[in-house]
Amino acid sequence: MTFNQRATTLLQLPLSPLTWDGILKECDRLETEFLQIPSAYKWALDYKRFQVEQARGNNSASLAWLKSAMATMPYNGDIIGDYKNAVQKESGVKSIVMIVSSKKHEAKALRLAAQFDNANIEYMIVSGADTPSIKHVRGLQVDASDSYEGTPRKVAAALTWVYENIGSNVGVLKVEDRMVLREPDKLRHSLAVLAQENGYAGVRSANLDHDRCRHWGECKDPVLNRRVYGKPVLRPWANGSAYYLGAGPLEKVVLALIRFPGLFDGEYYEDKLVGDALVFEGVEPKFVNSYADFGLIEGA
Repeated sequence: MTFNQRATTLLQLPLSPLTWDGILKECDRLETEFLQIPSAYKWALDYKRFQVEQARGNNSASLAWLKSAMATMPYNGDIIGDYKNAVQKESGVKSIVMIVSSKKHEAKALRLAAQFDNANIEYMIVSGADTPSIKHVRGLQVDASDSYEGTPRKVAAALTWVYENIGSNVGVLKVEDRMVLREPDKLRHSLAVLAQENGYAGVRSANLDHDRCRHWGECKDPVLNRRVYGKPVLRPWANGSAYYLGAGPLEKVVLALIRFPGLFDGEYYEDKLVGDALVFEGVEPKFVNSYADFGLIEGA
């Protein structure tokens, strides 16, 4: 049988406990035996895997296959709708602070965490999975490198985790671990206003004069420490020291990075990645004068 014949037969096969294992194995066999598979079939195979794992109750595996289908057929609104429905939940929390850190800078993260604890502000600490975890009850390790160059994927994974596990109605204030909470009341007020506005806000970044060697000396990979940043500046973005994503823009970022994983290629700066993703989604940034507008200041 040709690939088309076998794939069509497979895709028409009804789902049942008797066919689950055979469907998954036939998907694997097709990808092993045929080097060239049109995307119109590739997404369908992954979607069939999603359906099998969903029927089995394997949520993690089912979501992984659904995301693969979304990346293969990124303009298919039905698949995007399936993903939204699969993870849809509402939270009583409207905003959460996300401290993005690393094991290397654990002490800074814990110092800032203590400030949020004292102010009774909801927060989480994010680090990568290729180093020991940060020793804190609110620590989250995501499936990304803890290195400087891994920060774009680390932040994207953390935003996705919030969207999938806390709620699709939750906004995030992303902060670097070197920030200091100066005015808790101002931060609480700011988070309430930002959640209501449901926008994308922060301090304006550099524009055409962006330092294309800013990552030099920071990367774990020595090659990257001599590679000049090569992506275009589309517009100014919110600086990564602290910026806010309302629930709507956060969803757009999460969906964009699932659908178009190529946006990560050659990207070392997570704040620019988020800003660029929102360019394509038609979301304009709202720039504030300084981090003091969030009740924060920059520390060492």
